[in-house]
Amino acid sequence: MHRHFLQWHITHECNLQCLHCYQEDRHYAMPYAEMSETLDKYEEYIKAEGFEGQINLTGGEPLLHPDFFRIAADIRSLGIRLGILTNGTLINEDTAKALAGLTPVFVQVSLDGSEKVHDHIRGEGSFKKALKGIDHLKTQGIKVLVSFTVMQENYREFRKVAAVCASHKADKLWWDRVVTDDAAQYITTDQFKEISGSAARLAKKYPFISNTRALQWIPEGGCGYECSAGKRLLIILANGDMMACRRLPFVIGNIGQVPRLQPMLKSNDIMKKLAAPVFPKGCKECPHFYKCAGGARCVTYAQTGLLNARDVNCYL
Repeated sequence: MHRHFLQWHITHECNLQCLHCYQEDRHYAMPYAEMSETLDKYEEYIKAEGFEGQINLTGGEPLLHPDFFRIAADIRSLGIRLGILTNGTLINEDTAKALAGLTPVFVQVSLDGSEKVHDHIRGEGSFKKALKGIDHLKTQGIKVLVSFTVMQENYREFRKVAAVCASHKADKLWWDRVVTDDAAQYITTDQFKEISGSAARLAKKYPFISNTRALQWIPEGGCGYECSAGKRLLIILANGDMMACRRLPFVIGNIGQVPRLQPMLKSNDIMKKLAAPVFPKGCKECPHFYKCAGGARCVTYAQTGLLNARDVNCYL
């Protein structure tokens, strides 16, 4: 059975203001009644398609939503897998215990560098609060993923983050390139090559490091990344807008305006386009192409405006 992922931004409110945030509206939160209707539609969809569903609750900062635990409990009552994406700063001992009661498959916390760099990117004091959050989660036996977003501010900080993850017993560290309106934050191809090589070497020391995102396989000679946008991924924002990928600026509809998800997702032109095979110019003769499929389309689109171009940081 294939797994389908719903990344659900239940609120746009956040207690941090990160340099690379692409959330413009910071005040809207989806009311519980609308969340309940949305969950019913998603359950119907995955049953109709024969998918195993997983809902990753995020924001903004999802723990700021007054009905976070209520909707999370509803998700689990349906037997749908639950993940939580958070900045970690609001997780105290009691919150961690409540989260453990939901039996999430993971809680993901963002770390973007050493204390000085992370606090510059996300706000003063956020580093120590995030680490305390991780410690509380681990005390409760919750699987902790750490997300590292690579940009000009921090592309040489990955080694430090890996060491922090080891000392705080994180279960997985993964990284990806930033997508933002601030072009000055994009890393160059040489910088991407540098961090990719470093991450590959570090993975031998720290087995919890995951180098499975687009192009990260190059230093080790492996392959296997495929974008799930248009196939087994759906984004729902707090205002009900739906997207194929949060990092691609295409709204495909509004969950409150469609009675059923299945017909809409199957007929949507953007979903069809993203699901179709990609044949970027200059990639066809690459022996890795049919596994790589051109790399990270969202990163490339943000920097070039081209949806089917080869990855801007490919150095093969």
